[in-house]
Amino acid sequence: MISKEKPPRLTVYLPDLAKSELEQMANQTGLSQSQLVVMATLGLLANYKAKGNGIFTELLRIEKESR
Repeated sequence: MISKEKPPRLTVYLPDLAKSELEQMANQTGLSQSQLVVMATLGLLANYKAKGNGIFTELLRIEKESR
């Protein structure tokens, strides 16, 4: 029997620019903002399993380059 319970919720606070860009991406792709956040989170978890803490170095490098 398949459970009809909803999965647990997680509230996430985003900077205004990130929220705006996420909304724009959702409009362009036809995916909901929630779907995009879930996809990004699952991708992060998969990368962490595969590469460990090294992924954070790469993410921080990207953040510095975008400034």
